[in-house]
Amino acid sequence: MACIVYSSAEPISNSLGERVVRLLDAKETGMLGGLRHFRGSGVDILRLERLPIYEEGLDSLVKTDLFVFLSRHRSSKGVASFTVHPLGNWAPSAEAGGKPRMLSMAAPWQMRNMLVQMSKTNDTGISVTYEATHHGPLLETPSFFVEVGGSEEIAERHYDVLARSVSEYFASKHENVGRVAIAIGGTHYPEKFTRLALEGKYAFSHIMPRHSCTYSDMLKMGIEQSSPKAECAVIDWKGIAAPEREVALGRLTELGIDHVRV
Repeated sequence: MACIVYSSAEPISNSLGERVVRLLDAKETGMLGGLRHFRGSGVDILRLERLPIYEEGLDSLVKTDLFVFLSRHRSSKGVASFTVHPLGNWAPSAEAGGKPRMLSMAAPWQMRNMLVQMSKTNDTGISVTYEATHHGPLLETPSFFVEVGGSEEIAERHYDVLARSVSEYFASKHENVGRVAIAIGGTHYPEKFTRLALEGKYAFSHIMPRHSCTYSDMLKMGIEQSSPKAECAVIDWKGIAAPEREVALGRLTELGIDHVRV
């Protein structure tokens, strides 16, 4: 059983969670660890009282196969989008939760299937995309964030699209499609990796953007912190500087991991 997580501390997250509770006809079961708990259609739903990026203790509070966080998306460039991404910090800092240079357990097939579901449901004209691995919480349970936002143009209809995507995802059965891979290079919003996933070629675990490729010593963690583990690497060849690319290729060779250039 999976657990959907939303937060009353973030208005968009709270709105998304309330919509999903209604769509899944979830019933409140009482309190769990001091938090409101719902259950419906084979899924648990938990309402947090603080921002989810800081909820390091969820693993011990809730025993589940998968955490799916509903959240607001922020964009420094003001680009509206629906996003899905794994959790963790490549850099030696953790300003947005988690721990420095630590990655949570990724859920590649589930993320890919959610990406597909969002693409099917989306009728708004804004993009659906992966985001690179970033921010907390740090969890050993497979997990990912599903988000909407980035621009003032985001409105109620966008919340409805994401809530319907999530509820339809959990109301449906899914096949595990795509070779599980770690993604290396490209931007924070990796168009190539998103396209490859939607085409059914790959299901990405962690995504290391070009600005994080100086941390290639973490590739082993990025491969292993995934359920299942990544079996290969996909490299955005032109989306990474040559020196960092050579270091990454050397590290992949040491690990015995094949790579594909795109």
